[in-house]
Amino acid sequence: MYTIDEKNISQYGAIPVKNNGPLAIAGIFDLPKRIGTTEYNWGTSIEPYVDAEDIELDGRTLSLKLAIKAVDYRAKLNTLRTDLLACTKLGTELGGFEVLCKDAISVDDYPKLCMAIITAKFWQPAITLPELTLMQSGKALGYSIDGYYLSSDFGVYYLEPEGVENQAKRIEVSTTATYQQTLYRELDTITFRCKMRADSLQILYTKMMQFHALCMQPGLRTLASGKISAKVYFKSGIAVTPLMDRILQFDLKCTVAEWIKR
Repeated sequence: MYTIDEKNISQYGAIPVKNNGPLAIAGIFDLPKRIGTTEYNWGTSIEPYVDAEDIELDGRTLSLKLAIKAVDYRAKLNTLRTDLLACTKLGTELGGFEVLCKDAISVDDYPKLCMAIITAKFWQPAITLPELTLMQSGKALGYSIDGYYLSSDFGVYYLEPEGVENQAKRIEVSTTATYQQTLYRELDTITFRCKMRADSLQILYTKMMQFHALCMQPGLRTLASGKISAKVYFKSGIAVTPLMDRILQFDLKCTVAEWIKR
């Protein structure tokens, strides 16, 4: 069920259309990137800013795709478009979202079919993460973050992470002469190519929101496996592609503040 300021889309004669995935709404699984100062360059080291007051998330774009098919579809379209422009809350089966319609509304018009397909992009300026309440399973399997195993606790399956053996570029310092120091380096980045699976769309959404909550906890996270251990934090956000009702695909980028073992 989809609503626009508490009005069911059926009031406009509209039906949901799949929007880059199984849902008519796209973007609700995304974790926005951090904004503000995420670290400070001292010239000889990089200091992560990971206290609670340092962690501020950007907004995100939500896209809603609908279709209207009726003899009087243009009149229904005009009413729908007016309400989309004024919309402040989108309702879905997975929850409601406070938004504003600052981007374009695109319409694919099919007069011979008495039909139009509408795609409206909204900006969700404030993201409130849920409390982390997920209990750890204790089933040790592969990589974990703060004792939560990606596979057994979140249903996240992944390829071997990229960047573990890389060495970040040196920290650059402005000098009048050629800077000779090569010891001090920027922070490494590890990237996991992931798929999250669950038994239903609702469980999938709940798991992803709990994963967001884990990644954005204040302080550094401990990323560990039998091969590596590191203190990491997350600043790049997570762009999620729903592949079907029970599978999400995304990249997880971890910034390494400190290597413990590699």
